[in-house]
Amino acid sequence: MNTVNHPQSAKKPRYRILIAGFGLITPLGGSAWQTFSNLLAGKTLAGRTENLPRDIVPQDLVKVVGAVTQAQHTATDPVIELAERAAREAAMAAGIELTNLPTFVGTSKGAVHALTAAHRKHFPDAHPPTLNAPPPPDADLAVALGPHGYLNHHLQQRLHLGTIHHQVAACASSLTALHQARLSLLNDTPNSPSSQTQDPRPQTQPPPHALVLSAEASLLPLFIHSYRRLGVLAEQTLENYRERPLDNTRQGFVLGEAGAAILLRRVPIEDEPMPGETELLDTATAAEAYDIIRPSPTMPALRHITKQLFANRTIDIIHPHAPGTTDHDPAELNAYADTLKHTRQTTTPEIYACKGALGHSLGAAGLTALVIACLSAKTRQRPPMPWLTSPIDSPFNLTDQASPLKPSSTHAIFAAGFAGHTAGAVIKHH
Repeated sequence: MNTVNHPQSAKKPRYRILIAGFGLITPLGGSAWQTFSNLLAGKTLAGRTENLPRDIVPQDLVKVVGAVTQAQHTATDPVIELAERAAREAAMAAGIELTNLPTFVGTSKGAVHALTAAHRKHFPDAHPPTLNAPPPPDADLAVALGPHGYLNHHLQQRLHLGTIHHQVAACASSLTALHQARLSLLNDTPNSPSSQTQDPRPQTQPPPHALVLSAEASLLPLFIHSYRRLGVLAEQTLENYRERPLDNTRQGFVLGEAGAAILLRRVPIEDEPMPGETELLDTATAAEAYDIIRPSPTMPALRHITKQLFANRTIDIIHPHAPGTTDHDPAELNAYADTLKHTRQTTTPEIYACKGALGHSLGAAGLTALVIACLSAKTRQRPPMPWLTSPIDSPFNLTDQASPLKPSSTHAIFAAGFAGHTAGAVIKHH
């Protein structure tokens, strides 16, 4: 197993990391709170199929079910719109200016619409007439910069961000970016010119911050057909295009667009969090060389990071990756259960798999689940899982009903992607 993990020094840490603000835009809501409100109401992407025509073609079905309307009519690329909206919501919630803010972006696809438009511009005969929408005016820039560079370029232009660090780690991309952001803050990376001075007097600057950002909008024929051929996409019919993670009827995932953002704030370790604040306790990443598509039956990378993330703390609720594929879901839950046997845990954590409602947002999936975890902790509510009609055999209590959480809860969030990329995070609401 190849691991990419950065445990902290044995010496006493100097800082703690708080979550100052977050943003989220999904097919179920144009903001984090709107999305979470709809989750509490039991809404899922499956509800979007109710009024669709019976003869809808599979490609259109996938696009209609998983698309975010506000992002589909942008002049550049939908992923840019999703990322910008999420970032601005997080900044507004935190009361922080985005200008010159160190930024950590994690995506698996990036601006693939712009890249496809550039190809269509130069090779129109290779594309069906229905796809011949006008390309962005700078579509060729996507060829020069690549889909990730094109995304970062536009984010820089629109939001005037500081240095952008980009992580590409399949579906673990956004939590990998979170991991890098946390390490950057803990390692006392300078965040302003004043922090580089030798002035011994106390500084009056606000605590340093970092933006973690992810977005995915890849509802294109290329990806729809590739995931279909790989056998990981749910059957594209009105009756069966459902994501049912942790259920015996699961047979693949539903593609969904999303933009998610988290603003981190570093404070001295002696500054105890205030009631109502959420702390990022830990992060970890790893990778395993088993198969480019299938997860290892024993999931060694996941077991490796859970040993760190579960150690010396009690986990109240786990937000698994749980894509709803046949092999992944039971192996993932078994890995958690095996690790918990060797910890001080005396109670069985609850499980919440948000992809059953929001679909799979690929590289943005981990950060999306993290925002949902923050909202769940703040409201003391775990949303229902209405798709869970026949739960898989599991060491955990899987229920379709919503449940209350205690006032101060600890959540573990995970993401796992192709080629064994794995990442996780633990938060605590005070």
